[in-house]
Amino acid sequence: MTETMPAELAENLIEFCENRERVYLLLSRCFETEIDANFAADLVSRAELQSDDKALVQGFTALKADLADCDEAKLEQLAVVFNRVFFGMGPRSAQKAFPYESVYTSEGGLMMQDAYSQVLGLYREAQFAKNPDFKEPEDHLAVELAFLAKLCERAVEALRAGDENAAEASLRDQLSFVREHLLNWVPLFAKDMRAAAEGGFYEHLANFTEAYLQADAEAVAEVVE
Repeated sequence: MTETMPAELAENLIEFCENRERVYLLLSRCFETEIDANFAADLVSRAELQSDDKALVQGFTALKADLADCDEAKLEQLAVVFNRVFFGMGPRSAQKAFPYESVYTSEGGLMMQDAYSQVLGLYREAQFAKNPDFKEPEDHLAVELAFLAKLCERAVEALRAGDENAAEASLRDQLSFVREHLLNWVPLFAKDMRAAAEGGFYEHLANFTEAYLQADAEAVAEVVE
């Protein structure tokens, strides 16, 4: 990024960050709780993902297709899978995916370990607080994704205010968080998630989330490095 940013470049970066914010908010909601009718309808009605990465576009299209024509029975089945995958509930509960960074990065595979303390410190430094109604720890995937969405929002605010230094700092923080936290555990988590999901929406969600994080890190790096 340059000290004096052309207006066209600033607008492109604003659009870039706004699109990323929308994706991160959507992904955060997917991991936060079960899919309901309103969310399913919202996702299906969204425009196709704007990306040169065909695999990402196809992955997003698969998510939309999975939630098309969601009736009550289909939503109930999705809720069963959600609880089986993330909480080990149901008759096939041997395999599950734990949506907490600490579980995948601590020696004992325990919750609320070093990763929890690290992200909590980053949130406090950034004056970010999770939704108080969400009772899971701060290193839950839904919270980490919501944090990235907030950083994207702040980058947009800085760009609109003409504060290019603040925008660049925010983008660097985003890149650091994706690399040092999310990509440090999400690939392993996604592998477990695919095994537990046994196909369908949550398998596609695992694939898309992992691929999007990797692609996003590369895209942001091109901007700031």
